[in-house]
Amino acid sequence: MTSLTTTPTPAPTRAPFPALLHAEWIKLRTIRSTTITVAIAVVLSLGVGLMDVLSVTGHWATMSAADRAAFDPVGDPLSGFQFGELALGALGVLAVTNEYATGMIRTTLTAVPRRSRGYLAKALTLGAFALVLSQLLAFATFLLGQLVLRRQHLNISLTEPHVLRAVACAGLYMAVVAMAGFGLGALLRHTAAALSAMFALIFLTYPVARTFEGSTYLLDHLTPINAATRLATLTPPTGAHAARIPSLAFSLFDLGLYLVVFVGAGAWRATRDA
Repeated sequence: MTSLTTTPTPAPTRAPFPALLHAEWIKLRTIRSTTITVAIAVVLSLGVGLMDVLSVTGHWATMSAADRAAFDPVGDPLSGFQFGELALGALGVLAVTNEYATGMIRTTLTAVPRRSRGYLAKALTLGAFALVLSQLLAFATFLLGQLVLRRQHLNISLTEPHVLRAVACAGLYMAVVAMAGFGLGALLRHTAAALSAMFALIFLTYPVARTFEGSTYLLDHLTPINAATRLATLTPPTGAHAARIPSLAFSLFDLGLYLVVFVGAGAWRATRDA
């Protein structure tokens, strides 16, 4: 009697994590939205900041004493970041929602069945890219601004107290905005909805916090724009508005909080049914 034997089907091998990172990097750098959002971030950050410092140097002789005292040689060149951050946030959103819009997510889940590994690889790839890009943009914008400010001897050096911290934190803030957009994209899985939520997070939380005038400034201290104001300037504002700005330590706590909450929320949804 001849016995029939069957060859067992080999178990699928799990791709090494560096291979997942490489695959995510290829996807990130080859999609058109990455090029577009990065270009917009560069143009807005550099362009708006340059216009700001050109206006300062052009009108310095006629500016009032109060306006001169309020001038910040770090914060003014970086003023374009309040617009450039939207492009970075959109980059984070589109890094996730593009896969759902095109159906590529099915291929991704087939190649990487363990969704937590795929999400981690995507988050690390985008996070590293956003951090490097944001820091390069922050320092390039600062240095360009100083070249313009030198015309009126208003420039400042990176070696002076708190300057390096302010510039580096400006870049860090933009990277956190990108990751918050990434988390929202993974949570909502719809480009328009995630972009709307990201816009509301950046711009609408501030007026909402201002409506709660009263005994507590907790909402103001948790607002991302107020945290950025403290982190990316040499000195915090003075006067009535000063109480609304969190301390340096609390501002860093804000960034960590937003990173954990939104990336964590995206991870929770990403590990559920696609």
